[in-house]
Amino acid sequence: MRFKKLNMLLLLFLGISMSTLAQSKKKRIDEEFPTPIAFPFEFFGDYAGNLRVSDNTGTLANIPTELSLTKTDIDGEFEYTIVFLNGKDKEQLTHRLFTIDQEKGFYAIKDNQGLEFTAILIDGILHSMFEVNDMLLFTTLQFTNDEKVRLTITRAKKILNSRTKKLKEDQAKSSNVVLVQKALLSKVRN
Repeated sequence: MRFKKLNMLLLLFLGISMSTLAQSKKKRIDEEFPTPIAFPFEFFGDYAGNLRVSDNTGTLANIPTELSLTKTDIDGEFEYTIVFLNGKDKEQLTHRLFTIDQEKGFYAIKDNQGLEFTAILIDGILHSMFEVNDMLLFTTLQFTNDEKVRLTITRAKKILNSRTKKLKEDQAKSSNVVLVQKALLSKVRN
């Protein structure tokens, strides 16, 4: 009887150990993707990589790209700068990221050319969508815990033809994607 209890206890201990070992080998989702509370504080620094510009004909360009994320002197305000390197030329876009409600993931963004739009953080990805001169822009900015940044900018042009002019207000209107820009950037400095 005593031997049976010892065996049962040993089996139970072995089962718990194996279960714990199996769980520790799995990559946890919160290790791969940041939590909303971590954004943007955990991701300050400089990143570098390439931006691939494509349309329906294929890849148009690969542009060396840098991104820098820093805190400003104002609480709840951050700055990120994107630099596109084209030969000897540099195009720099500076954005201010304003916290509206961090808990809900609401932010506002203003660039150095006066454009202002809102963004929302969902599953560690900052999403925004806005319209400029009949062009729709969809952007995503994702910081991962493996010190990478994924930036995607999708441009779409509104379709105006004889069929869409006759659409009622409650009917779906469409746009054609005309350009996709994707960058994968790796952290180079804190």
